[in-house]
Amino acid sequence: RYQRSNAVAAPAAVRNGLTIANGGAGYDIVSDDVFSSPSVSKDLFLAGVFFSLGFLTTNMSFRRGDAAFVETVKAAEPLSSALTAVLWGIETLGRRELASLGVIVAGVTISTIGHAAGGKSKGRSGTASAQLPSTSAAVWEAAQTCIIVLVSNFCFSFRGLHQKLFRATPQGGKDVVSDALLQLKMQQIGLFAFAVPALLLYSSGVTSGIWDISTEVGLIQSGVLLRYVGLSVLNGVAFTGYNLASTYVLTRISVVHHAALNCIRRLFAIVFTSIAFKVPITVLSGFGIVISLLGFGTFTRYKLKKQRRKLNARRATRKRHESSV
Repeated sequence: RYQRSNAVAAPAAVRNGLTIANGGAGYDIVSDDVFSSPSVSKDLFLAGVFFSLGFLTTNMSFRRGDAAFVETVKAAEPLSSALTAVLWGIETLGRRELASLGVIVAGVTISTIGHAAGGKSKGRSGTASAQLPSTSAAVWEAAQTCIIVLVSNFCFSFRGLHQKLFRATPQGGKDVVSDALLQLKMQQIGLFAFAVPALLLYSSGVTSGIWDISTEVGLIQSGVLLRYVGLSVLNGVAFTGYNLASTYVLTRISVVHHAALNCIRRLFAIVFTSIAFKVPITVLSGFGIVISLLGFGTFTRYKLKKQRRKLNARRATRKRHESSV
């Protein structure tokens, strides 16, 4: 069905350049002499835009709110992915699968709260803390952060949806577009969508900050430049590796299953940060980790059982057809 509804007439020859297919007419976006470029259908274009918007809103939420609170709300991503997948008709979920997703989300939420409590207790001192903002202001700030995180969740859900729809088209198959090339194209789309706004909004502030550091303490002498370059390289390698793995996995499993795996990744982050920053894993955090793992195990079990039933049904239909012939 999606091949019929989303297939577009690709240009006869696409040599260099990323193009948006529009009924056979292409519009150049970027020159690319290294990789053979697929035509960018509507679904690939939207996947790239939502991919970039997801990380933009995630960065905005971490800038505005507490990391534990942001991670708690982001744990609901499987629910937004389930909603979009079911509404667009690319997946059906039974009650047991939905219940398993709820268990995963609950477990990650409990674990995140427990992790945050452990970090606060470790960092608490006997001196009086700084005066907290008023309750109404704090609630309003938390509500704004929550909305931004929910927007981020839906952006990543729509990214998965449109990547799946693109993979279902003739020009989006794994034999035509590799996972690495698909990830490259999505990041190129994001670059061209947000490069100009980023320069307009932040170039003056970044330039003035660099000038202040250079004149006051020295950009190289202070070690700021070396630390920045090192952290940028490390962040870039980690970002690229994570997204390549995410694209590879999403090509091979469902959107909702991919979102559930993302929740398990958050548990790994909790354990890793506990070890790296010597934050004790509390009883509550450990309880949440166990619940999430059990929920993911049951979700995977129900998913595999459904896939086996579908495979057996197709085999039975094929056998009936062959016997009738």
